[in-house]
Amino acid sequence: MLMRDVAKQRAFAVLYLSNEINDAVTLRSQLRNHGFAANVLHATSFEEALTQAGKNTLDVVLVDFGSHSGSVLDTMLEDNHRPVFDRLPKLVIADVDDDDQVLPLYELGATAVVTHESRLIPVLVREVAASMTEQERTLFQKMLASAEGRCQKLIDGSGEAVAYIQDGLHIYANQAYLSLMGFNELEELIDEPLLDRAVGDCAARLKSFLKEDEASDEFELETEGGDRIKVVISSSKATFDGEACLQLFVAPKQQNSAEIEEQLEFLSRRDLLTGLYNRNYFFDQLHERIDLIKQSENEQGVLMMLDITNSEALKKMIGTTGVDSLLTEYGKEVEALVGGKGLVARHGAYSFLALLGKTDLPHAEQVVNSLLGYTKDYIFTLGTTSVTINISIGYTLLDINAPANVMELVDRAERATNKASEQGVNLAEFYKPDLKTASDAEQEEIWARRIKDALKENRFFLAFQPIVSLQGHRDLNRFEVFLRMIDEQGNPLKPMEFLGKAERGDLMQSIDRWVILSAIKEVHAGLKRGENIKLYLRISEQSLRDEEFAQWLMNRLASVRLPDLLLVIQVRADTAGYLLKHLENLRDTIAPLGCGLLIDGFGEGADSYRLLDHLKTKEIKISRALLENFSQEAAHQTAVTKLLNEANARDVSVIVPNVEDPATLQLLWPMGVDLVQGDFIQSPRKGLEFDFSQF
Repeated sequence: MLMRDVAKQRAFAVLYLSNEINDAVTLRSQLRNHGFAANVLHATSFEEALTQAGKNTLDVVLVDFGSHSGSVLDTMLEDNHRPVFDRLPKLVIADVDDDDQVLPLYELGATAVVTHESRLIPVLVREVAASMTEQERTLFQKMLASAEGRCQKLIDGSGEAVAYIQDGLHIYANQAYLSLMGFNELEELIDEPLLDRAVGDCAARLKSFLKEDEASDEFELETEGGDRIKVVISSSKATFDGEACLQLFVAPKQQNSAEIEEQLEFLSRRDLLTGLYNRNYFFDQLHERIDLIKQSENEQGVLMMLDITNSEALKKMIGTTGVDSLLTEYGKEVEALVGGKGLVARHGAYSFLALLGKTDLPHAEQVVNSLLGYTKDYIFTLGTTSVTINISIGYTLLDINAPANVMELVDRAERATNKASEQGVNLAEFYKPDLKTASDAEQEEIWARRIKDALKENRFFLAFQPIVSLQGHRDLNRFEVFLRMIDEQGNPLKPMEFLGKAERGDLMQSIDRWVILSAIKEVHAGLKRGENIKLYLRISEQSLRDEEFAQWLMNRLASVRLPDLLLVIQVRADTAGYLLKHLENLRDTIAPLGCGLLIDGFGEGADSYRLLDHLKTKEIKISRALLENFSQEAAHQTAVTKLLNEANARDVSVIVPNVEDPATLQLLWPMGVDLVQGDFIQSPRKGLEFDFSQF
């Protein structure tokens, strides 16, 4: 068939880039005068061309911008434009005859350069025909690949053992063959000679057998586990990945009772319609996986539910039997897409469950998107009727914070699926309980996960409030450390908003370790800058009680070797009262390593001085209750004066907190107070910034 005959088989579209729209009108007339059903679209710039390409299906591009044609071709080959123009023939009209001017256009991607007007129509028709032929070839390749893919899926899902042999070597086998021969993975079998599996004199017969195009015979083979099995092998010519080979169907000659029992056990786990795992077996596996996840902080998984939402419409179109066939075919596709990443089971009449046992949320979302994308293009054909399906997917995270109850987890996935269904077709929804309506357990789970994510994503930070000397001591820059958390929207949260949740979620030790490491880092950085920074921080009662935490703290301090007492752990007086012995041991352990203790809330009770006698701390912090309405409360002023005198007699340094107004500061100054802090001086800030020389 001539090129012009090919081009006349259907209408085609030409995108003409030139400065004059009359060029496109003239070309359209010329093509139609020659008998071609041509639509010539015009663009005066590359941007217009890009718009036209997005709106229309094109067959060829014609560029006539004179000396600027090369730059247009170059732009078409840029990465962000290449998918649009790469497959299209690109013709350039150039009023030149010199090869030095023509060759660069070919180098820039031109398919042809038309140097004489009389050649335009023949060259254009030739390229249109070539474009049509290429489009047909691509379509046929897709159809062939689709047909081969369907055949391959049938083989993969077949219960009969099938292998492909080329030059005596295994190049592919389905799961039934791998199981029969004792292999776990296909990679273990690839390139292994089949003859190596032959037992005794079977090897010579098998060698001749593999030379036949089509045959059937009995052989004895040795499995990977060392067992000998008698099989019937049938061969036929085939192709695999476009290359000639032999397709072998392998069936055991006989089965013993153990194999029959194994098959019965296999069937007890399977849904009889789809061949997928049944719900009972799936729930057992889910329970086992949850138990493992609960034992490790780093283990995660995802439970997913997929529901076919247009089942009633499908039954009307293809009947109940047709829907059963659809479920079987589509279920195997779901299992193939999930692959080795998880376990797939039939759940309800039109729903499936998938357990992605060892994966995190981003990888699970990739699987979800793959399922959605595949389903949008999925077509099931029964006889002359073709149908598409609508689905909804809901999925929930399995981690150490998730409930251990299997049914509650399935209920979460189902609720997410229903929510996705309410929002539209072929959508997915991740289970996120509403904090307003969530149960107490769900709220604790949400907060535990939020706090863990904040630790992983470095969304905690320290704020510092200066502690200044009223007596002019400038040897140290003292700050109290405050903890802040940034939420998912970038807003700072105060401790009262998350610390209670962290305690109930057993996360305080992780937070305490982060605070201590961050504080040590700040002190160490200050030393490098020539600054002596002393930080006062708080840790939880959980950490104070834990012997392992004390050992961890000692190891961290020993590794940095602070030159002086530059880190102080503040312990509330009411907590210290029942941790005396433990705190004495902790004090003796960390003091030589540059870390001390401070009694906070001193003066609230009669036991304060008893605590001081036992712990022998060099610093105390006065109870904030004694600073309330300090300028108006004479009793508070008297109590603070008495406390300061007693501390001075014991050579103990006193920090007065909560200095919120100038009147309080004026009263404290003549009392001989050395160290004070409060929002009047400076509220907590992110950086270690304060001019201590102003006091």
